[in-house]
Amino acid sequence: MLALPVRAADEAITAKALDAQPKIPAEFARMTYPQRIEWLERQLASTSDPVRRYQLVSERAMQQYFHGNSAGTLADCRQVAPAAFDLRYRLACASAGDGDRKRQVDALLEIHADAIKAGDIDLATKALSAAAWAQSELGDIAAAFQSYEQALKLAEKALPETLIDVTLNTATLYVVHGDREYVSKGIALQEDAIARFRAMRKQYPGDADYFDSVITLTQFNAGVAHALHLQDYARALRWFGEMDPRQAEFRQGALVFSALSAVELGRTAQAREWLRQSREAPASAETDTAYLTCYQQLVQFKLDGQAKLAPCRDLSPQTPLEVSLDLYKRLAILPHPDWRLVGLDGLHRLFVQTLEPQLKQSAMRGASRAELSRLELESKLVGQLLEKEQALKRAEQDKLATQRLLAAAAVAILLLVLLVIVLRLRHNRRLARQFQSMSLEDGLTGLHNRRYFEHDIGREIGLVKRAGQEGDAHSIAFCLFDIDHFKRINDRLGHEAGDRVLVEFARRVKGAIRDTDMLVRWGGEEFLLVARVAHAGEPHRIGDRIRAAVSSDPFVIPGGASLDVTCTIGVAAYPRREGGKPAEITWQQLVQLADAALYLGKRKSRDCWVCIDRIKDIGALDRILSQDLEVSLREGLVELSDSNRTAALAGAA
Repeated sequence: MLALPVRAADEAITAKALDAQPKIPAEFARMTYPQRIEWLERQLASTSDPVRRYQLVSERAMQQYFHGNSAGTLADCRQVAPAAFDLRYRLACASAGDGDRKRQVDALLEIHADAIKAGDIDLATKALSAAAWAQSELGDIAAAFQSYEQALKLAEKALPETLIDVTLNTATLYVVHGDREYVSKGIALQEDAIARFRAMRKQYPGDADYFDSVITLTQFNAGVAHALHLQDYARALRWFGEMDPRQAEFRQGALVFSALSAVELGRTAQAREWLRQSREAPASAETDTAYLTCYQQLVQFKLDGQAKLAPCRDLSPQTPLEVSLDLYKRLAILPHPDWRLVGLDGLHRLFVQTLEPQLKQSAMRGASRAELSRLELESKLVGQLLEKEQALKRAEQDKLATQRLLAAAAVAILLLVLLVIVLRLRHNRRLARQFQSMSLEDGLTGLHNRRYFEHDIGREIGLVKRAGQEGDAHSIAFCLFDIDHFKRINDRLGHEAGDRVLVEFARRVKGAIRDTDMLVRWGGEEFLLVARVAHAGEPHRIGDRIRAAVSSDPFVIPGGASLDVTCTIGVAAYPRREGGKPAEITWQQLVQLADAALYLGKRKSRDCWVCIDRIKDIGALDRILSQDLEVSLREGLVELSDSNRTAALAGAA
């Protein structure tokens, strides 16, 4: 059914050619994942146009990547190779990986450089963060530190969720590879990320489930850091206690580590209860957590003096190194010789198979300041580690001597922790969130949200610019409007009534505009409409249609009562220079202009529209945005119309 692969070098695959293709319909965002794949495959079966096929296959690859299907993503990337200009698709293909980490790092760094040239700071940050992740999995911790440090600087100019993601990854690296001071720094970064997530949860209530999941994950990570790295069990219990119990994926792990912390603090009754609950909790479906059974048996042994040793003897090869080290150290100091022997054998095996090769590998690489400090400590411990290897071989003959040898071995090995359970828990979801960390749809009204707008507005403005260059008279109008006295509705009638008004308001406005117009919920009771217009008077008629649709009939609120609702609209048309060429102005400035017009309408009468028809001197734009719109009108910098006087107002009005 599929045609031959589209080549990245195909001259037909250009940004302009893709812009000319039919857009993915709005209802696509409301489909389930299987429905989206089915829709894309139906479209693919009915077209042979290479540009259309590129659009559809790349979208299918992105959808599969969002849902963790790396194999499907790679298959699509091989069938339809990403074009050089298509940075998002290139990032999805590179992040999915083909098993060659070195090649993956090179591809991600190349995408980072191209995104910097294109001015896409958010995507450049994501590419660098993904490269740092791959570098850490390669064992190149020095390069990973350097990449994350650079990504942190870039992330200050990226989207909020990108900044938080880079912050959490950097925190994880601090916790895994740092000393006690760096572990504390990593935990501080996690606390900062939690605060940011809580603020964004209030700003985007439609994405509450996503934020709740990530907040819980970060709290779990902080608890594990305190329990395994700082041995601050009281603080670990506080972190686990703050977790949302509804997040079932982390429930069993939190209960096991809570039981461990409680037994270390001597709280045996509480440890016993958490141990019981952990055995009843469902295991994580995404991560291999079989080692939790060993922790459960360890807690059982500390409580009753007897437990099953087999789960600790047969740890899975997928067990994170940090966890294996922690378990073996705890086993090796137990009073029972069989348990001690399992711990000592495990430490010896980890040293020979993992830690010694990592030492040699790390010594051959250049490092950041943090890595150089760690390598210096490692070099001082080589002699001690070799001595402990010999001591472990004598463990069966002289079990009483092993306690002394372990004390020195534990100090050395603790500094060489290379992996962490936190990395594994985050690995399955981190890259998928690089492109779609939050929903594009407002959960209350069903309209698109600000994120969708920010993603698509560049294409709309690009179309208008190209139309202007080709002599087309089309422009776009930014209409920012909100519901008059909405706070009064919430205060007097309750938030349920307010929500009902918002839903009905969105329905009426959507019915009054064209399918090609972009309508989004901007925030609270504010909505933003971006519409293509052919002549100067069309924005006025759009304002009249919206006002009429809203105020034509009373709104019915819970309880059957009716309510008269009006709105005020601020309009800013995309201005032009003489000769029809679009002016150099950003969409953020157009929104600010529409907001200034909205504020003027609110101040004068409400239930009206105010339109900025013309900016006489685009060079004075900063001045116009920094002062009251009426001042700019008196100074002759702008021409305005409103719904009461539709003729343009001169500067002396």
